[in-house]
Amino acid sequence: MKNSIIGKKVLINLGGTYEPIDPIRGISNKSSGKMGLALAREAYIRGADLTLIAAKCDVEIPSIFNAVHVETSSEMNDAIKGMIGDFDVFIASAAISDFEPIEMKSHKISSSLNISLEFKPVEKIIRQIKDINEDVYLVGFKAQYDIGEDELINHALKQIETAGANLVVANDLAHKGCGFGSDTNEIILVHDDGSYNKIPLASKDVLASIIFDEIEKAF
Repeated sequence: MKNSIIGKKVLINLGGTYEPIDPIRGISNKSSGKMGLALAREAYIRGADLTLIAAKCDVEIPSIFNAVHVETSSEMNDAIKGMIGDFDVFIASAAISDFEPIEMKSHKISSSLNISLEFKPVEKIIRQIKDINEDVYLVGFKAQYDIGEDELINHALKQIETAGANLVVANDLAHKGCGFGSDTNEIILVHDDGSYNKIPLASKDVLASIIFDEIEKAF
């Protein structure tokens, strides 16, 4: 069937990574996994051969989905690198930490201490995807906060340039109804030919359908 992902191998990562600073504490982000799960449902409905890599999520992942569970950004990146060579589509919807602690303490840090923590940058796994699998259709996500539309589009174009993404889903978390954990979003789809189209506020299920309409054009 033309313009279909039936039987195509689709990999989606979702949720937010967690970086431990001691055995019981760590840093994370507010990503809920709702957009990733909406995309997973849409891929499943359209007949894709679906696999998920899930970090911390506020949503329950149905047992019918093949899911690999990870916690840290390093675990997420290792899972992606080990799997991506076998997939036709990769949707990078997870919020992977930009930094991780240089050293994790082996004991609980005393609350009576004044401490400072040192962090190091986490590798940008999205920039390695095309080096591992040049044929994969790569969908990136670019979330920013309280910036202008032109600047948001430029951030998405930068991801296309540096990672070779075919499509970037850009959004501003400061807009009403668009924050982490919301059931709705307002996005700009930025394509690798420099064109873009704005999608007004809609449910994440509706947005997932629109995103897959774009992906299917490549098949």
